[in-house]
Amino acid sequence: MDQDDQLPTRRPRSDGVQARERILGAALRLFVERGYASTSVRDIAQAADANVAAIAYYFGDKAGLYRAALYEPICARDGEDALSDVSAAPLPLRTALARTLRACLAPLGQGRNALLCVRLRQREAFEPTGMLDDERPQRDRLQRHLTAILARELGVDPDSELIALAFSIKALVVYPYIGHEHIHTAEPRLFDAPGALDAWVERLTAYAAAMVDAERARRFR
Repeated sequence: MDQDDQLPTRRPRSDGVQARERILGAALRLFVERGYASTSVRDIAQAADANVAAIAYYFGDKAGLYRAALYEPICARDGEDALSDVSAAPLPLRTALARTLRACLAPLGQGRNALLCVRLRQREAFEPTGMLDDERPQRDRLQRHLTAILARELGVDPDSELIALAFSIKALVVYPYIGHEHIHTAEPRLFDAPGALDAWVERLTAYAAAMVDAERARRFR
């Protein structure tokens, strides 16, 4: 641990929950921008207008703060339950895709910290810290889930092409996160208009269904 990341044990400022949320928000922004290794505790404290002791009090150390940034903003979201609902019984393709994509897109409607949390998790794919290793089975679940939907719809056993299609459908939900600022600058209504999340689900479901139709045509022409 770097010297800057050694945390003292002094009592924090007495602004309670607000101080903790301010620290977590600042940490999310900096971890997304710079990565874990390049972000120091002192950087976070300065950005949060907090003292380093407050970080020790609320999160223990830099690793504890990073783990909170990875998990807390989305740990209570309801979207994950949709995967169980879809897997419980066969559904029409568009219904199954819509529920799955809504589960993936749910954080878009849950505030900036949830959005940053998803972007931080995506950064983990390129700069892994190992702090999401315990969640690997859950991360693999979406891939298996999509592959099962596609195999059932097309009436085939999973193969490399079907897995590639599942990855391609997953990719549809990536850019609304990593390109959120660019999209918002180009057309704010795509995120700010009433029913924006529903519109994203509808359009991406249509795109995904078209991809399935293209794969069906390729296989059975």
